[in-house]
This record gives sequence, C-alpha cells and structure tokens, in this order.
Amino acid sequence: MIKFAAIAFFVSFFLNLLIIFLAKKYKTFLTDHLHMGPQSFHLSPTPRVGGLAIFSGITLALISAYLFKNLLKVSFSSNFPLLVLFSFPAFLAGFLEDLSGKLHPKIRMIFLILSALLVFKFLEVKIIRVDIAFFDSLLKIEVISLLFTAFALVGIANAINIIDGFNGLASMVSMMIFMAIAFVAYKLGDYEITSICVVASFSLLGFFLLNYPFGLIFLGDGGAYFTGFLIGVASVLLVKKHPQVSAWFAFTVNLYPVYETLFSIYRKRILRKRSAMSPDGLHFHMLIYKIFIKRLFNIYSPEIRNPLTSVFLWVINALAIVPALLFWNNIKILIVCCIFFCILYTYLYWKILKLKKINLK
Repeated sequence: MIKFAAIAFFVSFFLNLLIIFLAKKYKTFLTDHLHMGPQSFHLSPTPRVGGLAIFSGITLALISAYLFKNLLKVSFSSNFPLLVLFSFPAFLAGFLEDLSGKLHPKIRMIFLILSALLVFKFLEVKIIRVDIAFFDSLLKIEVISLLFTAFALVGIANAINIIDGFNGLASMVSMMIFMAIAFVAYKLGDYEITSICVVASFSLLGFFLLNYPFGLIFLGDGGAYFTGFLIGVASVLLVKKHPQVSAWFAFTVNLYPVYETLFSIYRKRILRKRSAMSPDGLHFHMLIYKIFIKRLFNIYSPEIRNPLTSVFLWVINALAIVPALLFWNNIKILIVCCIFFCILYTYLYWKILKLKKINLK
C-alpha cells in the first residue's frame, strides 16, 4: 500500500510544481479574473487547478495498485479503474469551471449526479441504512436508495467545495476524514477502502505542501468535487460492507463540511431569501478570517490571517473526527456528539457574527 501511496504523493507534488512553474513563467492556468467574488482572499494571481494533479496522482496510484495488486500481499476484489472512470465526471465538472468560470451550477450538478449514478449502478455504492428503523425500511426500496445515495454523494462533493476558502483548509480537512475512514477500514481488514483513503490522502498531501501556508496553488472546484466525491464513496462503502460500523460514523466523520453546507443553505434560503447557490462572504470560515482571528490575535495581515484561519478550523473539524474514531460502532454516543457539535458550531457562528454586529435578515 505504501508503494502506491508514494506514487500518488510524488505525482501530485511534482505535477503541482510544474503547474506553478508554468503559471509563473508563461502565465498558464491563471484564471483568477474569471472567479472574483466575495470568497476571494488572495492577493496575487494563482493557478487554481491543483485538482488536476490530485486526480492524476490518485488515478495512477489506484490503477497501478490494480495492475500490481499482488505486491500488496492482501486479497481483495478491486474495482479501482472503474472507480476512477466513474469519478471523472465529478472532477471534470469542477475542472471545466476552473478553466472557464462559465459552467453553470446546474450543469456541474448534472456531472456530479452522473458520477453518483454510475458508482451506484456498477460499483454497488449504495446507502442501505442510516440506523433509524423507519428510514432503513425505506432504503430497502431501490429507487429511494438510489436517490438518497446520489443526494449524499453530490452533497459531500459540494460540501468540500464550500469549505475550500483558505490555504490548507479543505485539503487538511479531507485528509483527516480520509485517514479516519482508513483507520476503521484497516481495523476491519478492508484493504480496498483503506487503499483508496490512504492513496487519496497522500495525493492531497502532495498538494497541501505547496498550498499551505503560502497558497502557491489552489485546489479549485475540480479538486474539491473529486475529493469530496471520493470521501462520499469511501464513507458509503464502509457502512454498507461492515454492519458493525454505525451509519452515524459516516455522518460524524463528515460533520464539519456537511453542517457548514446545511447551515449555509438555511442562512441563504431562510434568513436572507437568496438562492442557496449564490456566493456570499458569511461562511463560518470567512467570519473566522474577517473577525475572530483579527480580534483574537490583533493580526491584520491577510498573508498571516489566511493560514491561521485554517488552523482554527482544523481544530473544529477534529471535534467531529476524534469522537467518530473513538465511537465508530456506538450509535447513541455518535448521535450525542453530532448534536453537541452542531450546537457548538451554531453558537460560535452567532457569537462571532455579533462581534461585527451583522444582521443576516
């Protein structure tokens, strides 16, 4: 497994280096002028196609693992080439947006749904239980399982994209989630899911070292969608294949990006009467950057506040990851942990908002 993780890391790292070089030397991959908005915080033009390197690293590593799986010295039935193929529309949806800035959100959604339908149909990536009796009965109906699975996979892909606002934020959060899933999968002897998660983590690490703290390259929508989609696939497969794993583990381990997304929808649609897809500058991580870090540390330099914001949110993410790891098979405790996290997140959000006296209505 380490051999293939190393492939993912080095391909990602050196391809990202190449993209950075081309951007600086020949102004290639610089599309910042197409993506300016309330969520733009960097000062100099920066390539936003780090997802291309991450996708390439994961693809080469997983296909190599498939071709030379005897080197892993473990027995499992691998569908790695199909996983890469079926995940490609999810990556492409974001990558085209990164290059053009003109791909309509509905078109991107169609690409993501296509990837979800493909893995459901051909790779048996299905949500068959949520550990709530009534809903578990409904999920026995194929079409309901299909709709809920597609909703979950598209949702987590968008959730990772939403939190991708500062250097190292989305990539580190994703690595933490992947490694938590890998830990439980390895503990249960599931080397296929473990391999997916470890390879993805190392490919993200190759990007992270160049993205944090100075933001030499950005993840982009392609990287965020693809990473989130793979997280969703690994989460769903782990729960489906192993009845001893609580479905609430999958929810808890993804809680920070998922709750950020749900809260954002509530804030935009209910409080502000706006489209849920419209960008704004009031995400939790933006308030941390604009208000909390500035007041707590009395730091006004964007170059310092940007990476510091990510550190604070890594800690927030850990408040969900650690309980998920400790109680991965305990439904009741995980539910309590989810409730506590949501209350804490909401309290902090409104507390920070009041510091600036911002009215959402």
